[in-house]
Amino acid sequence: MKYYSLDTIEKVFSFATRFVPENHMVFRGVINSEYELIPSVGRLPLLGDSSEELDRERALLEQFKMKSALRLQCQPSNDWEWLSLAQHYGLPTRLLDWSINPLIALYFATVHSPEELYGGKPLSNCAVYGLVSHIHIDSSYHIHPLHLTQTLEFYGPSISERVVNQAGLFTVHHEPRKAFDTDKLHKFVIPGELKPQIQSKLGLLGINESTIYPGLDGIAKSLKTEFYNQTTRPLDLEKAPEYMQSQLGGL
Repeated sequence: MKYYSLDTIEKVFSFATRFVPENHMVFRGVINSEYELIPSVGRLPLLGDSSEELDRERALLEQFKMKSALRLQCQPSNDWEWLSLAQHYGLPTRLLDWSINPLIALYFATVHSPEELYGGKPLSNCAVYGLVSHIHIDSSYHIHPLHLTQTLEFYGPSISERVVNQAGLFTVHHEPRKAFDTDKLHKFVIPGELKPQIQSKLGLLGINESTIYPGLDGIAKSLKTEFYNQTTRPLDLEKAPEYMQSQLGGL
């Protein structure tokens, strides 16, 4: 892995706007630069051995399939599609989310609740990982996702407007307990104090909650962030207008 420091707002947006799809790089933002690239299933409590952990992973997916089947308008056609659907709804899987758009990754690297972002307290350094794309597969791939012998880049079906808006894809990891690392991986570390400025500039570029999370929840989150952003920072609740104090519980 190669490391870089983006320690000014100019460096951040120079990095984020110089990539185009032809660069064949995908991006993942992490809100804390100490976070490694370990899929959620690899962060579950340890079991006795790898065989037990594989059985647990298989059981999680089968339970998800059984309990969600009647709620779906369109049934996934194989376990690759089921796995991407399960990842989308928060089931621990061996997938990690990426985007072909570096601005989307930058959003996820810097997003906090408005109370945290504009509250004046120190924020953790964050990072954007960039992976030079290599082996692409889709849901027709002939090997089962739990039987892989290498980490691959997986383009799942467009199961929701949210996935489409986030320009999303996955890496699927053959050793989900191990932090992913390769000479094709680049890590861009960003100081925490730049996060409010980055989020504000992303909003001007049309990257905010309402585009990342289509629907009423995204609209409400976007309005709340805009509301806090327009107040004097750091946020002094004793001096805040009465109408603002009444909204501290959220929209």
